[in-house]
Amino acid sequence: MLISDAVRAYLNALVIEGRSPCTVKGAKSALKQLAGFLADCGVEAINGIDHAVLTRYREDIAWRFTPKGKPLTARSQAELLGHVRAFGRYWVREERLLTDPSVRLMNPKRPRRLPKAILETAEVDAMTGLADLHSLRGFRNRVVLEVLYSSALRREEITHLTLNDVDTQTGYVYVRNGKGGKDRVVPLGKSVCDLIDSYLKGIRPEWPNAGKSDALFLNRWGNPMNPNAVWAIVRKYAKLADIQKPTSTHTFRHSCATHMVRNGAPIRHIQEMLGHESLETTQIYTRVTINDLREMHQKFHPREKDQGE
Repeated sequence: MLISDAVRAYLNALVIEGRSPCTVKGAKSALKQLAGFLADCGVEAINGIDHAVLTRYREDIAWRFTPKGKPLTARSQAELLGHVRAFGRYWVREERLLTDPSVRLMNPKRPRRLPKAILETAEVDAMTGLADLHSLRGFRNRVVLEVLYSSALRREEITHLTLNDVDTQTGYVYVRNGKGGKDRVVPLGKSVCDLIDSYLKGIRPEWPNAGKSDALFLNRWGNPMNPNAVWAIVRKYAKLADIQKPTSTHTFRHSCATHMVRNGAPIRHIQEMLGHESLETTQIYTRVTINDLREMHQKFHPREKDQGE
């Protein structure tokens, strides 16, 4: 099978399996890059892909630059290689490949960095309090912000929520096809559930074309919101609240997790809530709270106080 045909068939399979549009888009971009590299190497069919050529591909992307002239980050490289591995596994399952040539393909080591910014609860309150509850869009925006902070959902996940995914009676939101195509259940606070109920009863029905879509959050035309629109809502209210920290939808996610860890939530529960595959990824929030502890130590420990006098 030609590589071009294999890529088309694989992308079609992802759509049929119900993978998220972001996953399909990412796979299409990554495999387009792989196909171009293989063509330069003279590899035309999938059975011509072996570990040696994929190792060369890994070395090639390690030296690539973004359109802005910066080297590809370890995270970007890992995402590209992740799509290559998924592609290989698929064709082994389909029995077009005897062995998976990507099985021993190693990711670059990714540095574990702390989040760029964590909002304080007062800053979250300032942002959410600025949404105008007397307008349709203002009320919707308030609900979006409250759900982001209460559930720590990713912006792609919040735009994929349907009316059936939110259970305000039991206080849960069902995330379907989250990152990696995985489902999970995330709790919602009572105050957020009450706000969602008000939104569903009195606000959303007034939205243009509300009856034609089952998406929880709609744009001005009555279509499901896209991730960039959610990002724009966060940026709008961060600016209105005069928050100087770099603030995005992921800042809300980081802030929710950090505040819960500060208040004693077990790290494994946070892992489940965030949908992290590895506990190591979640443990970054314990490092954030350790920094908080250090600040408190410097501020209140008598030895430290003496140094400042």
